[in-house]
Amino acid sequence: MVEQTVHRRNPDVSWRVIEGQAVLVFNIEGEVQVLNEVGTYIWEHVEDQDVETLAGNIAKTFAVSEEEARRDLLAFLQDLRKSGALL
Repeated sequence: MVEQTVHRRNPDVSWRVIEGQAVLVFNIEGEVQVLNEVGTYIWEHVEDQDVETLAGNIAKTFAVSEEEARRDLLAFLQDLRKSGALL
């Protein structure tokens, strides 16, 4: 199954990249989540690339297989949706 969706960040989540890591602040809950380098890359590009494009770019940027990049990307996107970071 190919996922063509481009995701949207939740406008109630403020964020900033500090020293290469995205810091997400869930304004309503008052919680903070810090993303690693790959998570930050995904967060920065999640609104302008579909899953297939993003997985391919992750594979090239981080020297992993496209299959591994896609699998991990889908799991990470699901986690972001569950946390409320993505709509």
